[in-house]
Order: sequence, then C-alpha cells, then structure tokens
Amino acid sequence: MSIHLMCLTSDGGVPIYSKKRGDSENLPFSTIASLNGVHMFCKSQGVDLPITYLEDSMIMWKEFEGTIVMIGIARDITEKTLRQLLDYSYQAMVFCVGIHSIKKIKNIDRFKRELKNYYPLIDQLLEVVEADLFRYVDCVLCSESMGMLTKLNEFSVQIGSPFCAILVRQRIACGTEGWWDLDVIDRKLLMLLLNASSTIQQDVPVYLPKKSPSIAYRFISIPLTQGVSICALCGAEPKYDVLQGLSQQFWMGELDMLISAEQKYPKSFPTTVELDTHILGFLLLNREHAKYVMSRGAVQSLNNNPGGKVRPSGATMSTGGPSGHHRLDILRSFFHQSVDVMEDTLREGDRVINLEQYWCSDYHKCHALIEGSNVLCVLYTSAIPTHIMRIVTQKTLNTLISDKDVCW
Repeated sequence: MSIHLMCLTSDGGVPIYSKKRGDSENLPFSTIASLNGVHMFCKSQGVDLPITYLEDSMIMWKEFEGTIVMIGIARDITEKTLRQLLDYSYQAMVFCVGIHSIKKIKNIDRFKRELKNYYPLIDQLLEVVEADLFRYVDCVLCSESMGMLTKLNEFSVQIGSPFCAILVRQRIACGTEGWWDLDVIDRKLLMLLLNASSTIQQDVPVYLPKKSPSIAYRFISIPLTQGVSICALCGAEPKYDVLQGLSQQFWMGELDMLISAEQKYPKSFPTTVELDTHILGFLLLNREHAKYVMSRGAVQSLNNNPGGKVRPSGATMSTGGPSGHHRLDILRSFFHQSVDVMEDTLREGDRVINLEQYWCSDYHKCHALIEGSNVLCVLYTSAIPTHIMRIVTQKTLNTLISDKDVCW
C-alpha cells in the first residue's frame, strides 16, 4: 500500500503540504504542479474530474471552499477509503484553524504556521487509514458504564458543559446526551486529536466542522486514573487547573468503579458475558449513534482447524494460531467488503432489505446480522455449522446489548 496526500491553494497551486505513507518515493514539485494543472484546466473548461485510474493506482482531486485542493494518489486501498481520507483531511483543517481562515487565505506562510497542530492529525489519519471505520467512533462495553454515566451527567451540570465523555484507553465508555448529539465527524476528530497527542492531558481550542466551524470550543481532557480520562467541550471558563481540581474531587469516591472499567481493556466487553466457544471475535456497530465495539473474543487458538490458520478469502498467513490483530483485520474486511457495501446497495428508503451476510472459507466463517440500528459481525472458527451461525449471532447480539448496566 502507498498513499500520497497533497494540499495546494486553488488559485495559484501553491503547495501547503505533501505527506506520504508506504514504500513510494517522494513526489517532485513538478509532478505535484502537473497534477494541480490537470485540475485547473478541467475547472476552466467546466469539467469535473474527481478521479482517474492508472494501471495499479488512482488519483483523486477534491476542491474545498474554492480555496484549497486536496489531491490523493493511492495504491491497494479502495476508492471509498481514499475519498474519506481527503474529506477528513479537510475537516481536520477546519477543526484546527476554523472555516474563515480557509475561506480567506491572505498570507500562505502565515496559514502554514497556523496549521502546526494540524499536521499530527494528518499523520495519524495516514497511519490508521486502512484499519479505521471512518463513520464510527471506537467504544468499549463495560458493566460500570451506566453508573459512570449517572455521575458523568452530574459532573456535566457542575462544570456547565453538555458535551462530556469518559474514555477507557481512548475508547468511549459513556457520554452525555449532548456528546452523542455531536456529528460523528466532530467526535471522530476529537478522538483523533487525543490519539495523535503524546499526552492525555489536553486544553486546546478546536473548531467543530459540523457544529461550530467558526467559533472555537476548548477541548479538555483530564486523566482520572492511569487508563481512564474524562473529556469535555467548554467555553473560556473555567480554567484548566480549576477543572482538574473539580474532577479529582468529584471522582475521588468512584476510583474503584473507574479501575474496574479499565480492566475491561483490551477485551472490550463485560466479564459477565460468555461468548460461544466458536467465536473468535466480533464487531458491534450502532448506526444511530455512529459507534462501534471491536473485540478479539475469547478463543485463543484454532486447534480444530488445519494448520491453525485464519484468513480472509484470497489471503494467506503463516501457520499457528491467528493473532488478535489479524482477527480484527478479518472483521474489518468482512464489514467493508460485504456488510457495508450491501447496506449501501440494498436499501429501500430508510429500510435495509438484506438483513444478513456471511462468508465461509476453509479457515474461518463470518456472519453479520442487521437488527434495527445495530449491526453485529462475528468471526467464527470453521468448525461451526453454517446453519447454526444465525442462531449464535442473534443470541450474542441480545447478550451484548440487553445488559441494563451497559450503555449502548
């Protein structure tokens, strides 16, 4: 896989930045200028050229606000992924400097300096572009989340912010109603900022591209324990040290609950939930709130499979039990290539016609069930009978979302 991501001014083609990931070489300025020239020529002729395909790669152009052009060149990723990368790259720019700075770029050197907090976000986007579910935010299921939500709502009133969430290892355990009312792009960028930072402790101005692209909020993140933190969107007051003192005082009596919630990582679901022995991992999504939970499951090896291998169709891997990361890769591939595609094409108004999908191979089986706003994708060992998967998936979905102590 290789990706080149470039940003230039629309009027003069002045480079703002150029980033790459993968084994390809850096592009010379002449090549970047030629690519921008293609876009400018088509624009002058009233022609829209969003994408072109080469023998083993593709080139995509997208202009924003009539002032900047994003150009992406990619190999071994999907067109949809590259388009989302360009969109999020622009949204991240709004997130850092605000929409007005982009609409009126008066001094290009000054504009580049204003983007100093933007570049780590782009690096993070490029790092996770293959594995990320762009339309969803990462969460964790824990039996403490309802208790934490009750306290979080009290804390939200105390600090005067309706936008608060508790994170366990940078995954959302619970959030206020205002937090979930934020557009997924705004929430996604806030999480991206935390993941791109070297410290959990944050107090930075951010422009929410969907909610407030012109007026900045303060994004506050305060660690409560080693792996649990609280984040909130605030105005100019109160100051960070005041918020930190309030947080420590407020949550002092809840440390046992917070530590217990932290212990759910990396399993990401309550210890009271017992999965079927054939389950290797699952991906649970909620389309209404645009969130997901992904877990490697409880099975540690595939002793009943030939060679102990798990692989997606057309892929190979070395012998031995499948790694946790590989299980997650299979689930992502299954979701993108089967569930997500079918959901887009087999839709009748607001209703999805096809409610199930499955894969079968010599090394594993996958099954997906769409029920209301929830989607559950399950990775099974190959030993499970195909006709049994539906029953097990249905039972697993009910078990994961029916616990009243779990926020979902």
